[in-house]
Parts: sequence; C-alpha cells; structure tokens
Amino acid sequence: MRKFFLYVLVVAIVIAIGSALRPYWDKYWIQEEVEVAAVYGTKNSLENTKAFLFNKLKEEGYGIEEDQIDVNKDPKNYVTVTVRYSDKISIFGKEVQELHFTVTATEREIKAYY
Repeated sequence: MRKFFLYVLVVAIVIAIGSALRPYWDKYWIQEEVEVAAVYGTKNSLENTKAFLFNKLKEEGYGIEEDQIDVNKDPKNYVTVTVRYSDKISIFGKEVQELHFTVTATEREIKAYY
C-alpha cells in the first residue's frame, strides 16, 4: 500500500511539473513560427505575413488573436514580427500564475548575387 501512494505521489509531481512547463514549451514553438513568418514577410506584404502567422498559430491550436500580432517592415526590407499574449500555469485545474509573453523576430531580405 505504501508503494501505491508513492507511485501516486510521483505521478502527481510529474503532472504538476509538466503543467508548469507547458507555457514555456509553447513559447519556444511560437518563437519558431514567428521567425518563419519574419522570413516570409521579407518577400510578402504585411497583411499576407500577418494572415500567414495567424493561420499557422490557429492551426497549431494556440489561442492567439489577430490583434495580438504586429508586423512592421522598413524601407530596407527589415521585417519585425511581434506577438504579445498571456498564458496561465494551471496545476490540477487551479490557476497558479498568469504569464505575459512578448515574442519578437527580425529578419531582412537577403538578395543573392551571382
């Protein structure tokens, strides 16, 4: 019986740690998508870039709205994509902490000269 409770405790701790790390794991993958969108934006319009990123994040299941995405491009084709969003750490259905993230990526158009 003592082993059973030990196993239950270990499983509960693993679930709690996984729940606490999920927002940071999501931030990593959102950062990857933002970088891809910044590269995409060097060859496309601001509207297309924003729609591309929004659709990709929606497809991946992230709860990010279109107004949380900001895309800027300067005359030298430097593209900056910024996503601001909030996430929560919930352990066993209880919200422990709300986190605010800002993910930014900047890319510039690279022209190949042959």
